[in-house]
Amino acid sequence: MEKSKNFYVRLKGSYALFTNGSTKGGGEKFSYSVPTRQALNGIVDAIYYKPTFRNIVTEVKVIRPVQTEVIGTRALIGGNKADLNYVSYLTDVEYLVKYHFEWNEGRSDLIIDRNRKKHEAIMDRSLDRGGRRDIFLGTRECVGLVEKITEEEYLNATSFYDDQILSFGIMFHSFNYGESKDEALKSYYTETIMKDGVIQFKPQIECEIVNTLTTYKFKETTEIKSVDKELDEYQQMEER
Repeated sequence: MEKSKNFYVRLKGSYALFTNGSTKGGGEKFSYSVPTRQALNGIVDAIYYKPTFRNIVTEVKVIRPVQTEVIGTRALIGGNKADLNYVSYLTDVEYLVKYHFEWNEGRSDLIIDRNRKKHEAIMDRSLDRGGRRDIFLGTRECVGLVEKITEEEYLNATSFYDDQILSFGIMFHSFNYGESKDEALKSYYTETIMKDGVIQFKPQIECEIVNTLTTYKFKETTEIKSVDKELDEYQQMEER
């Protein structure tokens, strides 16, 4: 399968919340110690995404030490009643992310839009602008900043966890949304290990636990803007 070049970004924020699914039921949420691949994919998609391709996050490097802060939040529990819930956030986070994109083989109708060089050019321009949409580190209240970095900066960056191997046990990995109404939503879980501050994400096929879910409403495909028109619009903005 044809792949793009690798892209590298720095993510920073005062707070992050990569919710551990087992804590959602009672309202008092706790964050995983490190970001999930699904959360990072959502961030990368906010930088630049089209149904023509899939963004694939392959690695994340955790730069700063894992620190948490418990904050009380008011939540409506029905009618006008509110309750105080406690949420455990990660604080002062910084991550370096490595990713690329691959063609979406489920969208054969978009073959005409498969121009790797032009999509790479748009991705680079989107990274220069800090992404096309707002970046959230797990949840909407955790606003993040995106900075484009080079491969050299990624490789040479020092992690707080250099010379350490840490296991975070079984963690949520990602969703598979399927390509048609007949395909169920699936969630993937796997053992997550960090070596020298780097987590290398497995492909979904290698995940040890797969759950088939039924609460997924498939959206019909719609017409998209061609890559030629998208790149022309970027170039026109740069000329102004």
